[in-house]
Formats: sequence, structure tokens, C-alpha cells
Amino acid sequence: MTAVTIPQLDPFDVEFAEDYIQLSRDVATNEIASIYVEHFDDPHLTRGNARAVALRLLALADEWDQVEARPRLRRLPDVDDELRERDV
Repeated sequence: MTAVTIPQLDPFDVEFAEDYIQLSRDVATNEIASIYVEHFDDPHLTRGNARAVALRLLALADEWDQVEARPRLRRLPDVDDELRERDV
């Protein structure tokens, strides 16, 4: 297996990727729905832009995986009502 070394990214390239690539969420549930890639002003990316975009996509895909892997807590209505009625 060959190791890949990525050069240090320029902060402007990182900012470029963050501006154009975000997670989109469902309005009703606030759950992640997709990774949204906005149209680039100039479709000709520099090497730095391309690396930053690739790393941003990987990071958001990993974040989405982590969110889906988390256990979900459910609120039980009976317990919720009882706690609201308590004088704490």
C-alpha cells in the first residue's frame, strides 16, 4: 500500500471549499439530507482548490457517517409529562 502525502493547504483554498461545499439538512427534521456542492464561479480549479474540495467532501462524508452512527435518544411522553409536573 502506498502512502499519499498531501501538501499543506493554503487557508484561502480551505475557505474556498467551505464556501462552496456544505451539508444540507431537512427543514422539518434537521437531519442531514445531502452534501451540497454549489456551482463554482470559475470551474477551473487550482491544485490547491482541488485538494481542499476533495478533503472537504471526505470530511463531510465522515461527519455524516458519524451522525448516523450515533445512538438516537427518544423522549418518552409519559416521563416527559411527569418531569414537567415536578416542582424541582
